[in-house]
Amino acid sequence: MKKIKKEECLIQVIKIMKNLATIERILDVYEHPDKETLKLECVKVLGYQCIVPKGIYATGNLIIYIKPDSVLPDEKWSETFKKYAPKRIKAIRLRGAWSEGLIIDVDILKEFDFTNINEGVDVTDFLKIKKWESPIPNNLDAKGWLPLDIPMTDEERWENIVDSLPYGEKFDMTLKVDGQSCSFYYNLDTETFGVTGRKLELKEECVNKYTIHIEKLNIREKLISFCKENNISLCIRGESYGQGIQTTGVNTHSKMKNGWKMFSVWNIKERKYERKGDKFYIFNISEKLGLPTVELLEKDVVLTKELIKKFSEELIEINGNPFEGVVLQGEKESFKIINKFYDSKK
Repeated sequence: MKKIKKEECLIQVIKIMKNLATIERILDVYEHPDKETLKLECVKVLGYQCIVPKGIYATGNLIIYIKPDSVLPDEKWSETFKKYAPKRIKAIRLRGAWSEGLIIDVDILKEFDFTNINEGVDVTDFLKIKKWESPIPNNLDAKGWLPLDIPMTDEERWENIVDSLPYGEKFDMTLKVDGQSCSFYYNLDTETFGVTGRKLELKEECVNKYTIHIEKLNIREKLISFCKENNISLCIRGESYGQGIQTTGVNTHSKMKNGWKMFSVWNIKERKYERKGDKFYIFNISEKLGLPTVELLEKDVVLTKELIKKFSEELIEINGNPFEGVVLQGEKESFKIINKFYDSKK
């Protein structure tokens, strides 16, 4: 595999992601909960709530919606918006109500002769919107992009799939660890073991906050032995956390000793995640391999709107600590609920 220089990694890792900015329809416009806030009101787009100046938008209007964790470009059209989101778009609290994402009038597209103004159209590339990524560690030494068509780790936010959420079904709720994505795989066909970050495969021989777990947890021997015994190729996906990783005042995990916790299992040959009830589900694999997993907060919790609201905008702490969010793992899908209090302080 061709060696990727660090400079190339930096350029390619921050490449534009899709579906960060799309044309959407406003589902509802309603009064700001603070009755004294006369100049602001709330609008609903997808599963998100945004606070906007009063009297500008109406239910059914087409708008450009830019999702949280997006980075605005240094362009003339974005100058005003960058005053409020200079680094990234995130949850903010305005007079007691949460606002997530950014709403822009579709007329801005007409100024650039963009004519495909229809619901669902992706304008991420056109507006030069980028995905916010945590800084790449200085000691990162990459072999190349993720091998074997292993996908990037990125759980879908519940707000993006609000119309298809399976309310009433049972899920396992796990605590989201605020660290850096770190996975280990073994492919039977080529008898290959490897370690990856979120987007890149790393050199096993280099010592960094990804590779240190291989020897520390005896991951190589455990994973290879298990895959051979079960005639399967797996990628165990997890989060590397601890001192020197995602260091912010609100991140409790960054104050802990460096460690690794598994959060999912990818079946390489079948190209699918092993879900709740499957033979190679995360907690089954963890027990067999003797490897740590993310904390299981509740098993077989029933998905409700009240549960989503509780973990996204009511709870500030879990077990006395701020928390980034939770992940719900079901028989058919998984998704995350980001805690707005935590996100607003990152």
